[in-house]
Amino acid sequence: KISRFFQAFFGIKLTRGGSCQIMLRAADRCEGNYQAIIQRVRQSQWIVPDETGWRIGGWLAWMHAAVSEDAVAYLIARQRGFEASALLIGENYAGKLIHDGWASYDRFWRAIHQTCLAHLLRRCHELLETATRGAVVFPRKVQALLQESLETRDRRDAKQITAKGAKKRADDLQKRMTKLVMPVKTHAANERLAAHLQRHANHLFTFLRHKGIDATNWRAEQAIRPAVVNRKVWGGNRTEAGAKAQSILMTVLFTAAKLKRDGLQFVSQVLRSPNGHRPMLLQGS
Repeated sequence: KISRFFQAFFGIKLTRGGSCQIMLRAADRCEGNYQAIIQRVRQSQWIVPDETGWRIGGWLAWMHAAVSEDAVAYLIARQRGFEASALLIGENYAGKLIHDGWASYDRFWRAIHQTCLAHLLRRCHELLETATRGAVVFPRKVQALLQESLETRDRRDAKQITAKGAKKRADDLQKRMTKLVMPVKTHAANERLAAHLQRHANHLFTFLRHKGIDATNWRAEQAIRPAVVNRKVWGGNRTEAGAKAQSILMTVLFTAAKLKRDGLQFVSQVLRSPNGHRPMLLQGS
């Protein structure tokens, strides 16, 4: 838990109530930094969001994460849908959004989307593990097209083909994928995958059209992994106040790590600083 970090940092043995009070006080004083980090995420050229199940007082909740080039923002909320994600991303976000196939992300209609190819390749692999006879053809062909797109990215990044050539290849791959998914599939699982690919046809190869965009949402999955460990060990938060404090402190600590700064040292400075003169983690905030 974050309280363990504080206990180690201050070098004192804390009671449960004492550690909670320190966490709440630290989170309260880091509120300005939290809002500044969320604002930086919303202004980023690209964002990688993700979410995972959580608990507040034993009741179902969700932890949302949004990763940008120089910031990581977290939000623990009762809601899972678009409304909760919009609190981090901003409902009018118009940059590039790299995410899994969760339908709520599609409601960010101003954004340019890239769906996670790792999730699709995993889905193809799972289909191939159980498919028999003719049912193996469709996932194999989808898998081949997705892998071809990744090879095209690698060749572009190695300067073996131009950015213009990669864009042209993206158009060709999209046409081939559309032709592949159009016929109705007799195998139910294949038809579900085909319908998903058809809905996200314009989101499959954005990373070939815009250099610097990832083909997967690995950044958000890495950011959310420590929270998953926390949930498995502690089960989540006991109170709404604790959930808010964890959202704030994780945001500050993980953004500090992304900026290669000592997060605990920074929080200590915030705790020691007077009102109106608290340090800001992001320059220009």
